[in-house]
Amino acid sequence: MKATKTLGPASAELLLRLSAQGKTIFSIADAQAITHKDYKATATLLSQLAHKGWLVRLVPGKYLIVPLEAGLEGIPMADRYVIAREVLTPLPYYISHYSAMELHQMTTQPVNTLYVTVPRQRAQRVIAGVEYRFVYANRRSFWGWESIWATDQEQVRVSDLEKTLLDCVVRPELCGGLAELARGLWLRKDDLDEDRLVAYVRRLDHKAAAKRIGFLLETYGLGRPETISALRSFINRRYTLLDPTLPDVGVYRARWRLRINLDPEELKATVWT
Repeated sequence: MKATKTLGPASAELLLRLSAQGKTIFSIADAQAITHKDYKATATLLSQLAHKGWLVRLVPGKYLIVPLEAGLEGIPMADRYVIAREVLTPLPYYISHYSAMELHQMTTQPVNTLYVTVPRQRAQRVIAGVEYRFVYANRRSFWGWESIWATDQEQVRVSDLEKTLLDCVVRPELCGGLAELARGLWLRKDDLDEDRLVAYVRRLDHKAAAKRIGFLLETYGLGRPETISALRSFINRRYTLLDPTLPDVGVYRARWRLRINLDPEELKATVWT
């Protein structure tokens, strides 16, 4: 997006001073502290700047500065996480699934959609050219996050490593499929807290998740014997697809009560070659 007019001196000073303060996302009150104008006049100025393309209105009273050089596509990924927090406040949230994998360095591919888990149904939204997908989780599964620094000044909530793995095996379609998650698991295998993972599986009580996690750990030769045993204790007799994003084909593996519709050798090849 490009502005239809050049910036006036007062507007230019406002944006430069906000940027210098690290406030790429700011409130009307933040702008007032610089303009020294009343609320109505400052709000009008910001509305005009948004109309011209210099700002993006996130929610009433909060704005995002569009990078002057690159336009909307140049908004840093870190700022996109902060945008998610701002548009949801005061609703609880945590960055999840594919986006959490990115934050935990579990993927080498850029994630174009930002996934955020919330305890209330919310329609997806496009902000500054980025799609925000809000994933509903009820109280039973809305937990397991930590706060991290997204920028030098701003913190956001993200599912911790073990909850990210658990959320993704429950819904592989939100992380690029099980093969993508498997690569992420391998990348962070040395940091996995197996006791926490087992406790999380027990707390969520999701049979398919226990089966898929256990299968992945065994496929890569990971997991202590007691971890594998604990995960096997959660499974039931019903067969589940290993990857529900793929066709219902493949052999049945009784040990994990899974239909293996994703070749284990291919999974190994993705990280060992």
